[in-house]
Amino acid sequence: LAAKAKGAKPEAAVDPGAPDPADALLPELRKGSVEAIQKLVALGTPRAFELLLSELSLGLGPKAASTALDAVVAKKVPESLPMLTLYSHHRSPELRKKALTGLGGLTATPADVQATTPLLIAALSDASADVRGVAAQALGNRKEKSAEPQLIKLLLRKDAAAPAALGKIGGPDTARALAEMIGNVPDSMITETLGELLLRPDFGPEPIRVEVVKTLGKMPGTQTLDILTDYMKETANETKRPSRGEAQKIIEQRTAK
Repeated sequence: LAAKAKGAKPEAAVDPGAPDPADALLPELRKGSVEAIQKLVALGTPRAFELLLSELSLGLGPKAASTALDAVVAKKVPESLPMLTLYSHHRSPELRKKALTGLGGLTATPADVQATTPLLIAALSDASADVRGVAAQALGNRKEKSAEPQLIKLLLRKDAAAPAALGKIGGPDTARALAEMIGNVPDSMITETLGELLLRPDFGPEPIRVEVVKTLGKMPGTQTLDILTDYMKETANETKRPSRGEAQKIIEQRTAK
C-alpha cells in the first residue's frame, strides 16, 4: 500500500446506517413548516427530493406547497410528472401556474413532451387568465402545432394569452385566418400575432410574407410601424426580398409628411 502523504487528514468515515439529514426534518414537515421545506430544498439530496414529492402528495399549505413546487419545477426531471400533473388541477390558480410551468419545462425527451402536451392544451381552457397565459407560453415555446386550433379559439374570444403563442406556432393558414378575423378580433391582437409570424425566420414562403406585410399595412396605429421597422432591421442583408420592399413602401407612406 502507498504511504499516506505526510500531514494529510484522514477521510471521514461514512456510516451507511446513519439517518439521512432529510429524515430529521420529517416532524416539522408533518406540521407543514415552510422553514422545513426550505431546509429540505437546501439539502438538495435525492432523499430530500423524494420527501418533497411525498409531502406534496399528502398536501401542504399554500406557502409550503409553493416553495416545494418551485424546487420540483427547477429540477426538470420526469419523476416530477405525476406531482406536477396533480397540482395542475389544484384549486389555487397560483399553484396551477407553477405546476404548468414545470410541465412546460419537461422537454428532455419525446416521451416527456408527449405526456405533458395534452395537459398544457387542456389548461388553455382554465378559468384563470394567468393560468391560460402560462400554458399558452409553454406551447408557443415548444412550437406545438397541435395547440393551434385551441389558440385560434382563444384569439376569437379576445384572450390575451393567444397572440404571442399563436404567432410562434402558426403557418400560412394561420396568416390567412387572421386576415379574415379583422373586425371580429381587436386590431392590436391581430397585429401582434401577424408581427410574431413575420419576424420568425422559419415563416414563409415569401408570397405569404408579402401578404402578411400587406395585411399589417391595413392595421391602424403605431404598432404596425414598429413591427415593420423591426422586420426591416431583421432582413437588412436581404434587400431583394419582396416582403421587405413592401414593408419599406408602407413605412414611407405612413411617415410621409
